[in-house]
Amino acid sequence: MSLTPPPGLPSSHTSAGARHRIIELDHVHRMARALTSDHQCQPAEGQSADGALIGNMQLQEVQPGLFMRLNRIRKRADLMIRSRIEPSLKIAVVWRGEPRVSFGPQHHALKPGRALCIALDEPTEFRLQSPKGAYEHSAILTLTPAWLTWHLGVSSASEVMPEARHLAHYHWQPSTRLVERLEEFSRQRPGTLALRLGIESVALEVISECLAARPAQADDSAQRSLQDTSEWKARLEDWISSGEVAYLSQAEIAARLGMSVRQLQRRYRDAYGQTMARDLRRRQLLRAAHLLQDRNVTVEAAAEMAGYRSAANFATAFRRQFGVPPSQRPVVTV
Repeated sequence: MSLTPPPGLPSSHTSAGARHRIIELDHVHRMARALTSDHQCQPAEGQSADGALIGNMQLQEVQPGLFMRLNRIRKRADLMIRSRIEPSLKIAVVWRGEPRVSFGPQHHALKPGRALCIALDEPTEFRLQSPKGAYEHSAILTLTPAWLTWHLGVSSASEVMPEARHLAHYHWQPSTRLVERLEEFSRQRPGTLALRLGIESVALEVISECLAARPAQADDSAQRSLQDTSEWKARLEDWISSGEVAYLSQAEIAARLGMSVRQLQRRYRDAYGQTMARDLRRRQLLRAAHLLQDRNVTVEAAAEMAGYRSAANFATAFRRQFGVPPSQRPVVTV
């Protein structure tokens, strides 16, 4: 888990409550270089670059290959931004302002209630024009090919789209709860572990809602497979049997399966007859009990493999589930 700014960036470009902090354009360049090349950010002729941006701006690599930039800014000059973006899946959510952007020959007007998901399968010219006085409160996610391969099992961004082609895109409406969470984190400095984990959580929630909103298409095999109960169950069972599920949040599982968290919870309950959280906890404890039959496996190791950070909490849950402490290494058959 990364949860750190890319190399070359300061730990944060914001400070809590610093609503009118000047953002130096040099910081913008350094931030952009983590994901783009040939980046330019220039004020219109005759306007000063000093104090051209005020507010908060931060970029975090919340997981290896998954980046989220939170913008809470106002422009005090007419700005033209140009860059060359590397292949990736881009997700943009705006809740204040209406920035106009271009990816290659395509032009998009971003605005509240109308998020964008676009697939870039090759390096793409990007442009953004921002008039003086404009606000932009937004979250921009970059899902690199490495992240897409590891988490979604695809090698290019277009493979998750209804139409598999470069620059394929669709718009979707983020939930009120998601926008409120993004707004909350855009105001804060991610200096503590709890806040950085929160940013990771909300980034995964963005991905989950975005993928769940994909338009259906008859020849979209990825979409069909997610509607196929046996397919998503088989993938989830693999993660359970390997123990990987112990290290995944529900938002992360949902994102991997291309569903929203609510869809996943509802389908799990329909398929297994129990709530997802309770049943996964039971199954992880059952796996831990089986592991403890090997005397070389310590209680602490079994706790970790069951997803518990505290051996004491693990022991309490284990006793509640099986009636004896894990130190007794009971033979559990169900």
